[in-house]
Amino acid sequence: MSGASSSLTTLRSRWPVQFLLGFLPFTLVAVIWTFLVHGVKISPVFLPPLEVMPGVVWRMFAEEGIARDMLVSIYRVICGFLLAVAVATPLGMLMGYSLWTSRLFGPIMGFIRYMPVPVFIPLTILWFQSGDKQKMVVIFLGAFFQLVLMIEDAARAVPKDYYEAAIMHGAPKRHLLLRVLWPAALPQIFDSYRICIGWAWTYLVVAEIVGANTGVGYYIIKAQRYLMIPQIFAAMVLIGLLGMLTDLLFAAAHGRLFPWAERASTGRE
Repeated sequence: MSGASSSLTTLRSRWPVQFLLGFLPFTLVAVIWTFLVHGVKISPVFLPPLEVMPGVVWRMFAEEGIARDMLVSIYRVICGFLLAVAVATPLGMLMGYSLWTSRLFGPIMGFIRYMPVPVFIPLTILWFQSGDKQKMVVIFLGAFFQLVLMIEDAARAVPKDYYEAAIMHGAPKRHLLLRVLWPAALPQIFDSYRICIGWAWTYLVVAEIVGANTGVGYYIIKAQRYLMIPQIFAAMVLIGLLGMLTDLLFAAAHGRLFPWAERASTGRE
């Protein structure tokens, strides 16, 4: 208990320093932005003054309905991401566990993952029209093939000693996948999910730029059409904040679910 209390006290004492260090790059960007606008006199058409941004954000929420677009985008990201997780997790585990499965699916995974996701957009619109389902499929395609390979690496990293120990204790081979591989690889697989959700946000904007009438990506294209430059920057910041919040939630969940993995990664006992 004393060790845990000491670690918690140390974490709390370091939090202000970590916050300041994380906030410093944002401050630097704001200073450079202000200098370019007021010092170099860059036109507001290219770079709006920072002081107008709070009012712009307020109007976006109060008058322009950006909150609804954000909710629609969040819904699409979650559905596309969960679909990728549901299909990639068992396939990636099998590829990491079985050499024959890896040889069977590895080449096509490596082939498709190098195809740019935007090339699939015309086909997804043809197959699924231009509604939510099409956007979710684009997100799925953007995240799935990368996630499969990451989960395969996580499964392959499980030491063979774990399987041998389980067999020596009488575990049937058919149980090794769920009773040994899954628990041992889960912390690293969860980290793969955390990275994948970032890709999901990236491909959401790609999906919403074409054939959409709602969502943050659609809002950005609409703002570009009418040269609403402050709104474009504000929407970009909102996407960044949503992505950062998602990442923080995954990091907090990882610490709660896998405290032993956190201690091992930081070298603490």
